[in-house]
Amino acid sequence: MLSTIHNAELVSVESRKSTTKQKPKVVVDYNRSTGGVDKSDQCLSYYPSTRSRQRKYYKKIFRHLLDQAVWNAFVLYTKNGGDLKHVAFRMKLIERLCEEGRGLPSSKVPKSIENVARLTGRHFPS
Repeated sequence: MLSTIHNAELVSVESRKSTTKQKPKVVVDYNRSTGGVDKSDQCLSYYPSTRSRQRKYYKKIFRHLLDQAVWNAFVLYTKNGGDLKHVAFRMKLIERLCEEGRGLPSSKVPKSIENVARLTGRHFPS
């Protein structure tokens, strides 16, 4: 890693197995500050909703923001005691959104053929 703030200083870090390792301070600071971002990027890479051949950039941005919103909802769900895995959470969310949409009335207005004003009177050339 290249940094304008850090020098080549090494720091002793204890690993999960209770062994001590020497790591550059820049790596330790990076891992301390961006752990959540890396986890988010890793989990979002498992469910790619954006196609690499997508031509419209705004669709890619929308899908990425939607994925990020789902991930944020999952993080809040687990922090509040939820026990579903990420895949199960996504499926449950999709099912609930589909259920919500089923009860909505249709936006199409049925056309009435009887008494249509444009077909009566002198609208046709003779």
